[in-house]
Formats: sequence, C-alpha cells, structure tokens
Amino acid sequence: MLSVHAGAPAGSSPVAPAAPYRAPYLPSTDSDVLQQVPAASDPKVSEMGTLRLQLNANPTDLRTADRLARVYIDFGRQLGDAHYAGYAEAVIAPWLRAKPPPAQVLVLQATILQFRHQFPDARSLLQQALKQDPRNAQAWLTLATLDMVQGDYAAAKDDCGQVARDGGFVLGIACTGNLRSYLGQAQQSMALLTQIEGDAPNLSAPFKAWVQGLLAESAERLGDWPRAEAHYRKALGYTPEDNFLLVAYADFLLDRNRPEQALDLLADHSQSDTAFLRIALAQAAIGSPELVRSTWIMAARFEALAQRGSDYYGREQVRFALHLQHDPQAALELARRNWMMQRAPWDARVLLEAADAANEPQAAAPVLTFLEQTKLQDPIIEPLAQQLRAQLKNGTSRAP
Repeated sequence: MLSVHAGAPAGSSPVAPAAPYRAPYLPSTDSDVLQQVPAASDPKVSEMGTLRLQLNANPTDLRTADRLARVYIDFGRQLGDAHYAGYAEAVIAPWLRAKPPPAQVLVLQATILQFRHQFPDARSLLQQALKQDPRNAQAWLTLATLDMVQGDYAAAKDDCGQVARDGGFVLGIACTGNLRSYLGQAQQSMALLTQIEGDAPNLSAPFKAWVQGLLAESAERLGDWPRAEAHYRKALGYTPEDNFLLVAYADFLLDRNRPEQALDLLADHSQSDTAFLRIALAQAAIGSPELVRSTWIMAARFEALAQRGSDYYGREQVRFALHLQHDPQAALELARRNWMMQRAPWDARVLLEAADAANEPQAAAPVLTFLEQTKLQDPIIEPLAQQLRAQLKNGTSRAP
C-alpha cells in the first residue's frame, strides 16, 4: 500500500531569477558536479528495469503495470524528482483510457496529481474510484491526506474513519494521529501514534518511517525538540534516502540554528529541488561563499519548472523570495496564492512570515482566522501569530 505524505511542495507562480543571477553558470573545472543520477546498482533502479522488461513482454498485464507505477512513484518521492511521477503516468495511461478505468489505476493517477498539487482533479479521480470500490483504503487515505493539506479537517476526520474501517486499526490510527496534530491535540497525536510503534516489526520500512515522521512532527508541535529529533533519526534509519524526511529534518535543523548539520545531511541530495533550497538556506545562515552560485541555480530551477508547466513549489518559492532574494512583497504575493491552494502548517507559517516581513499584518488575517478555528499548536507559528494579531487589533504595523 502506498503511503501518502502531506508535506510535498505546494504550487504557485514561479519566481523569476533576480537580475544578478541571469547569466548562465559555467563550471570552473571538469570535476564540478552539476547533477547526480541514480546508480544502476540501486535495487530500486534494478527493480524498475526488471518490471519494465516484464511489461514490455506483456503490455496488457495490469498487475505488472500497477507494480511498476508504484515503484516509480515511490522512487520519485524518495529522490524528490517529479520526473518519475511522469514515468508512472505513462505506464498507466492505457488503462486510464478504459471506460471506466480500473479503480486502482484511478487511485494511482490521483496520487500523481496530488503530488503535483492538482487537487481538484485528484479529488475527482478519488471520488470515481470510491464509487467503483467504496472500501478502497488507499483511496480513502489519499483523500484524507488531500483534505488535511487543504485544511478541511472535518472531511479528513470522516476519511480517517473510512481508512480504519477498510484498511485496519494500524492505518486508521496513523491517519487519525496525523489529523490530531493539526487540531491542537499534539499530545493525543503522540499517544495514538505511539500505540502503533509497537506493531513496527510487522510493518514495512516505509510505513514505519512514515509513522516516525508523524511522531517527529507531533513532537515539534509540542516544542519537544529532543524527542522530535530522535523520531526524525529513527525515521531516516528506516528509509535513509527519503527526500521528504530529509527535507523535514533539515528544516528542523535550520530552525534550531544548526545550518552546518543541515548541509551535512543534504550533501548528497542536491539533485532534489526541495533539498537544494535548504542547502541554499543553510549557506545563507553561515555566510557561505557558495550562496551566490546556489541562489542562481535555485532561481534557474524554478524557471525550468515553469517552462515545463510545473508550478507546485509555492511554499518553496515563498521561502526563496523572502530569505534568498530578500523581496518580501514578492514573497507575500506568492504566499497568498499558495494559501488559496494549500493550508498545511508550513503554508500558514510562510504567509505569516511574509506578511510580517512586508509589514502588512492585514495580509495575515485569513491565516489568523484559520489558526483560531483549528487551534493548531506550534511554538514557532504561535508567537508570530500573536504578534500579528496584536498589530491588527491596535491598527498598527511593525516599525520598519
């Protein structure tokens, strides 16, 4: 069963490269590494090759196509490389043209669209799949994740109930525990997720890593930094190359003023756009001479994504504009657009930070209302929200 994570990059209009970074970067030596590609010896690469040969030999074998598409999706998520979602899409394309497409294919395509943050289309496919197969636990889990990402927690609660009914106790607890962390119930989230830690010997490494990642996030909500770090390390012990976890742990290290450790963590993962942004943020924190080059490369990557029609890195674009291009007005506009699409805690945080940096507390009002309704606990978001609420109440703004 595929596990679906809510922390994938959000969408918005891309940030154009700032003027100082428009000239192409020229490597100084032949040894400069511009891009890393997966090694042929990687077991996942080998598995993809084997499944590809099997599918070529029997193109109508849906079972093999399903396995290959899942491997592509998981590997792309591991690397933080959206190309593999496209490969998965090509694999299942013949079955998507069926009338109607099989439910499992609809769920796979919805997972791809959810990764790209094409949320309305993903939701439509999930609804079609559930009409065919109302007890499809993966469809319910993907829908729950989508509802959490978009801040519809009432719907997500119902979805998690369906996950528990159709996917079993462990999966239902994981879903509900994740949801509780967004509703001011991080302690309950920790208690629920800890219940299923004991079942770890019977679960796959990716699932165990997912649960540990959720525990880390819940511990962060409580400001329990040692416990959060322990869970991040345990999660990465199960899936050391997982881009989602690496990026989340790097953000944790950056928030703890440990940029050197973030650089060490991501040293071999610069091919991922989300990881590369954290590398640049860490370089900025230590005043690295590599920062100019990294900022240009990050801007060029955003531009390349725009040329390919990809616009789902909104959260990252906000941080890039705010902390690397030092353009709070651009960051605020990007954050507003991003908030219309995605309402996870990090999306709330970047909008609050941009509103504060732009000295426009009124722009934070939608997020402040949302936080009051959901009662989200977060020791970084809460003080910032309190400060902006005070400015709005008093009709003032921060002194420039």
